[in-house]
Amino acid sequence: MEIAYVLLFALTFFLLGLLRRVAIRAKTARTTAHCPHPNSVLGNTLEFIRNRRRFFDWYTDLLRASPSGTIEASAPPPAELIGDGLFAADGRLWSLQRKLASHAFSSRALRRFNDGVLAAHLHHRLLPFLDAAAAKGNGGVDLQDALRRFGFDAICHVAFGVVQSSSSLVQGGAKNDEALFAAFDAALEISFRRALTPATWLRRLTKLLDVSKSRRLREAVDVIDRHAFSVLDSKQAARQIRDGGDPDLLSRFMAAMDEEEDGGSDLGAMFPNPHAKRRFLRDVVVGFVLAGKDTTSSALTWFFWLLAANTRCDRRVHEEVAAAGDDVKAMHYLHAAITEAMRLYPPVPFNGRVALADDVLPSGAAVREGWHANYSAYAMGRMEEIWGKDCMEFVPERWLGAGGEFVPVDAARYPVFHAGPRVCLGKEMGYVQMKTVAAAVIRRFRVEVVSPLANMEMPPALRDDCDDENEGRAVGAACEAAGRVC
Repeated sequence: MEIAYVLLFALTFFLLGLLRRVAIRAKTARTTAHCPHPNSVLGNTLEFIRNRRRFFDWYTDLLRASPSGTIEASAPPPAELIGDGLFAADGRLWSLQRKLASHAFSSRALRRFNDGVLAAHLHHRLLPFLDAAAAKGNGGVDLQDALRRFGFDAICHVAFGVVQSSSSLVQGGAKNDEALFAAFDAALEISFRRALTPATWLRRLTKLLDVSKSRRLREAVDVIDRHAFSVLDSKQAARQIRDGGDPDLLSRFMAAMDEEEDGGSDLGAMFPNPHAKRRFLRDVVVGFVLAGKDTTSSALTWFFWLLAANTRCDRRVHEEVAAAGDDVKAMHYLHAAITEAMRLYPPVPFNGRVALADDVLPSGAAVREGWHANYSAYAMGRMEEIWGKDCMEFVPERWLGAGGEFVPVDAARYPVFHAGPRVCLGKEMGYVQMKTVAAAVIRRFRVEVVSPLANMEMPPALRDDCDDENEGRAVGAACEAAGRVC
């Protein structure tokens, strides 16, 4: 009998939700955006299930099929993980954070990062780790995982002033990192999946009962929160005894939260109590960990895979690195190759914002107030009308001028680092890190891709989950020592 009541309640809830959805659609003016597989009940559900293993390529196919280059879909992105940090904020909260964070990406900060943080982590952590992997002979190494751990150590150092006693690259070192990385992977996977599907009554019910993926997400976020708050506690203790010097990124944000310091700040005034301020600082930590840990590692992983699949380009990169020595600024072909890799496999495949008011895109597609207006850098990198008939090929030369110098293009054509007021603050720092790491690895090792197969005729799909290590992630590599160039 109790089961019958539960089923009756669930059915009623579903029907009310369906009626509400139909009513909203009826009141909302139609747009000229392409509506793939419209269905008042199922929407894109069936097609999404069929294409869940190749979501970004499916997304690209839909955009190619749309006359206006736009599509209309329904999906509310959750905020359990990101919160109100710089990468998700809007309006005044965003502008105040960006102004504060910009100090950490000045020319002086870039030089300090290159000469201090990057050099230390590269020569004392990443390269020794790869040396050990190469010494094992036939053993392989998960290159993407190694680069993620390197990026994690580096961002914790430069952004939070945290230098771990043992690198997360070392087996058995920084034990809490294992749980943290697993938590980030789980939270990102679940959050991304939820961003692609409407919030159904079933999801609300699992959250209420704390079961299934709702429980997995809560547990993962709890692990991430504990790490973020431990960073805040350590930083707060260090601030009590700090004897001057340039403040790191987190110190600047914590100072902005102190109402007693210089009468408070506009940013601190936006949070009414100590709990809200602490929660916001947690969002700052999580956002920058994600940015530092996953973006450059993804770009470099695909860069090495693409070099393995294109021997001509691989040869040119090796020749340039050998000739340029330690001067990464002179490595124009390397810069072009990394940029081309991000065109095909951008670290952030799509992004977007919420419309504050009704608007009309240049294509004629209407965007309503409150809608999420997203763009796909992954799809744009595969559009023939943007990049020509060879858009699916790896061609670093498209970025070089007549004299062999790197020539950038407009950010609206290549939005990998976003564009306009929101262009990535860490763009130059990211390029310095990627070029320095790539040059050091190329100079010291010969990298052979084990999996997935390095073949441009059958490139792996960019995956949005971590179910299968051998598909969609250029992870498997055999490192063989190639001698050190002094």
